Amino acid sequence: MVVSTAVRPGVWMASLFAYAAGITGTLANLFLIVFFAFQFSSLGGGASFGSANDLVGSLATAVMVPVVLALSAWLPDRRLRWISRILGLSALTVLAVGGPLLVLGVLSFEVQAPIAVAAWMVLCLWLLLVNRWSRLSAILVPWVARLGEFLGAGTVAGIVIVGLGVLLPGASWAQPVVFGIGGVLALVGMLGIPVWFLILGRHLGRS
Repeated sequence: MVVSTAVRPGVWMASLFAYAAGITGTLANLFLIVFFAFQFSSLGGGASFGSANDLVGSLATAVMVPVVLALSAWLPDRRLRWISRILGLSALTVLAVGGPLLVLGVLSFEVQAPIAVAAWMVLCLWLLLVNRWSRLSAILVPWVARLGEFLGAGTVAGIVIVGLGVLLPGASWAQPVVFGIGGVLALVGMLGIPVWFLILGRHLGRS
């Protein structure tokens, strides 16, 4: 179970919002999978699933806010608390408003996509750091924190590797290999992060 959180304020509320983030994040991922399944099939279409992914994904990031605030507040070092809040809340704000703006046509995909990727990398950096600090401070059990560290670091590494692959010659054999490695890491992170929130919600609830 989570270590020493029973006396910390907001544990139960953080647990509920962690569950909500995990459920909505998983649902958003399912919408994205169905969207790509339509795109690569002979059926075509599927745009509505893309919009659903944008909206539900934004909702998922919005309900992560109380979790970010709770985990940040439990860190023993004041400087780390502020770093955690700045990283987490800035990324979540961008991601929460980006989906609706894209669906409403306020932002084009070409503008919104790189902004969302950058914000997602900041959120994954927060996930890596807050889990590391929580593990070292005995706030979370080691395996839960290490899973968060792995997912955060793996997602950032995957996105960076894919970005480096773009710089390679298009006709080279190395580019699809680099894309494959980076894509797998990013995919594992994308699918795993909502699961981590579900695990976190369960352990916080049990505490």
